[in-house]
Amino acid sequence: MRPALRNFQTATFANVRKSLPDAMQDLKKATDADTSENKIDLGAGVYRNEQGQYHEFDVVRQAKFRLDALQLGHDYSATTGVSSFTSRAAKLLFGEESPAVREKRIASVQTVGGTGANRVGAAFLRRNLYSYREAATVYLGEPAWGNYRPLFENAGFRVKTYTHCYRGATGAAFDEVVKAMAEAPERSTFVLQASCHNPTGLDYSREQWQEIGERMLRRQHFAFFDAAYIGFGNGKANAREDDSWVLRHFMASGVDTLVCQSFSKTFGLYSERVGALHVICQSAPIAENVFDQLRAQTRWEVSSAPAYGARLVDIILADHQLTQHWLQELHSAAARIDLNRRKLYHLLNSMRASVGWAHMASEKGLFSYLQLSESQIEALMKEHHVYLPPNGRINVAGLTQANIGRAAEAIGSVTRR
Repeated sequence: MRPALRNFQTATFANVRKSLPDAMQDLKKATDADTSENKIDLGAGVYRNEQGQYHEFDVVRQAKFRLDALQLGHDYSATTGVSSFTSRAAKLLFGEESPAVREKRIASVQTVGGTGANRVGAAFLRRNLYSYREAATVYLGEPAWGNYRPLFENAGFRVKTYTHCYRGATGAAFDEVVKAMAEAPERSTFVLQASCHNPTGLDYSREQWQEIGERMLRRQHFAFFDAAYIGFGNGKANAREDDSWVLRHFMASGVDTLVCQSFSKTFGLYSERVGALHVICQSAPIAENVFDQLRAQTRWEVSSAPAYGARLVDIILADHQLTQHWLQELHSAAARIDLNRRKLYHLLNSMRASVGWAHMASEKGLFSYLQLSESQIEALMKEHHVYLPPNGRINVAGLTQANIGRAAEAIGSVTRR
């Protein structure tokens, strides 16, 4: 019997519609298209130098020479990545003397950047923490990084939100996260940023983190930590230890935790997509099984982890002198960001404006959340050539001594209207 002829009146994929717009990609196109000499790019979260350009760490250049000399080629690496890299990445976050590190209770795999860590972590949780028919809910403080919601929804989670900060507030909305944790069903997942919150720059205090940890433990909630900016926190020598404190505290307290680690900002390896995922377990045998599940998930997602960037980081972390050199460079970058923020804060305070800037004094890390209206943001771009995302978040590292005055005047101008 001859098969039925295909109906060509309806073309394949004819019902497919365009996806949601990507605000950051649209912003980059608009920024690149502007040829004005007065253009100020405060958009993408990239550490910029005083010339407003991409900054390559000197220690990364040194690691490149060492890696070239090894002539390792470009054969496939292990599915779970460079094992020495993931081991050193875990020690960097949790400390070499951490009981979990010594007892091999951390299952760590290399990922395609911090975003890849979030994706593999979300898929792993949906498969292994919740039953197939069970409603899996993830709680997210907003405003938040724009990728969280679609990423978790694609993994099969239902997303619920609470307020991370109030308009004009000088700190994170602690009462809101406490309320959400009390009302959420037990064993819910909470997405938390370890430090330098994106986009607000407003973190919880240590005392608040301690209370959050206690409540999570009481309700058996799962802590899904995103750690993309460890070391950018306060512009001081102890920034890296200070930024990773909450991770070590949660681990020591027994809260069920995983951590998504990114090396994009801290090593300037944005396009190399270097990341790691760490799942804290109660015993070494459990960690072995979790590691194997992460191996399988990575295999299904990307087949094997990319090696080049991970090898660079591994070379740096394996050498004490290179590690100290990197920490000094990271400190210098964080100190410059802190200086830019304080200078912009004082410049804006000196101008009459319809909004206050007190929140800027409490912010940490790469970003400042200006909380401007859509019309104000549009005016900044069209009239003043100052480019920033629609949510009003600016990259403080995009400011330089040459443009910070113009940026402040432009922001002051649109807020005085």
